Amino acid sequence: MNDIERPQKKSRRFHLLSKKQWIGIAVLAATVLGYVAVFTIVAHRPDTEPVEVYFADRITEAHRILIDKFNELHRGKIKVIPIHFPNAEFSTDTRKEVLARSLRGEDDAIDIFAVDIIGVHRFAKWSEPLEQYFSDEELHRILPVAMKTCYYDGSLMAMPLDLVQGVMFYREDLLSKSKEGRELLKKVQQGITWEEFFDMGTAMNTKNPFYIFQASDYEGFICSYIENLLSLDPNYFETKGFNFTTRESRQALQYLVDLVQTTKLSTPLVTSFTEFNSFQYFIQNDGLFVRGWTTYDKDFESEPVDPKKQQCLRKALTPHPTQGQPATLFGGWNLMISKSSKKKDAAAAFMKFLLQNESQEILYKYAGYHPIVQEFYTNPMYEQRYPEIKEMRTFMKYGVLRPVQENYTRYSKIMARYFSLAVAGKMSVDDALRETQRAIDLEERQKNGKGVAK
Repeated sequence: MNDIERPQKKSRRFHLLSKKQWIGIAVLAATVLGYVAVFTIVAHRPDTEPVEVYFADRITEAHRILIDKFNELHRGKIKVIPIHFPNAEFSTDTRKEVLARSLRGEDDAIDIFAVDIIGVHRFAKWSEPLEQYFSDEELHRILPVAMKTCYYDGSLMAMPLDLVQGVMFYREDLLSKSKEGRELLKKVQQGITWEEFFDMGTAMNTKNPFYIFQASDYEGFICSYIENLLSLDPNYFETKGFNFTTRESRQALQYLVDLVQTTKLSTPLVTSFTEFNSFQYFIQNDGLFVRGWTTYDKDFESEPVDPKKQQCLRKALTPHPTQGQPATLFGGWNLMISKSSKKKDAAAAFMKFLLQNESQEILYKYAGYHPIVQEFYTNPMYEQRYPEIKEMRTFMKYGVLRPVQENYTRYSKIMARYFSLAVAGKMSVDDALRETQRAIDLEERQKNGKGVAK
């Protein structure tokens, strides 16, 4: 009996032990699978979070498209975070001051930033030289006129992002309603002198605001002045420097003063206008002409004044002196990397991405900026897509640059202060030029301890 029972008990013990083993095996398997899952997640997760690159500019639709494309291409590695300077709140001068305050603090709140093409000299001391990031082949792809603004003291301190040009927008629908308007329109399309513009505008005797420009105490106003000056003498700053005692300097300012004080073709309100409020006034009051930049038909799409009226805008060269030739000032933005940035390689990668042909085409298509790659103007493929390239080449043929030198921004502020007073009728043209020269000479003497500004 005992012999029979003993094996049965043994068999039961074996059966119970087998269940425990299976439970243990199941627990072990679940644990192993858990470790495998965790290992798989860890193995495919980046060692670190993406490098966050802070980019300061006016963020247009084109910028947003490009930032999203770049972030997708570099998912998990680099993430560009935009810092937006909207047109309605930041003039060029205000934007410069905000950037300067941030960079002066030597923190890394901004890694890459866009500056007015004339601002490279001012920001060079806070920026990283770029020679190590760009090959000669990459540099030769860029328009020479754009590259000219990127050097300081022999070093490559910036790369171009885009170009704009000073042009005159006009309301084709309003001008074509009268015989006088159609005659003026034809003349404007051919290229008109200031003298012709004054005569024809006076003869029209229209109730519409005739010509709007920016004459506030800021850099945008000086762009109009320099267009006149370089129309009269394209090499003025190379041969005469910052000398405003010349016949050309007086004539260049007199045209702008006459618009308000003599011909009355411009409202006195222009002395309070920068880019955005001048355009706003022009559209809301059915103005005929406004001095602006080639991007105006895109600049205000996100904050339109009146889309229906804006569809009637066309571009032409600004008026020029009879003794001169058409001159349209180059503007635009260059990219710089903060010297204090701890993410310079990532910032340079984003900069390179923005200079690719596809990126430049997006900047043109969605923001209106002139591309800075030479191929855009020479490859028939682009002209087939954008027939207006022919017009762009005409504008660029008459393009001129402000003086590329360290003192320019300081002297420009002096010019804007006194020239704006002259347009407002608070100072004569001669007195404005005299006071400008006196202030520039004083600054130069204080800086060097001798001599007169040249």
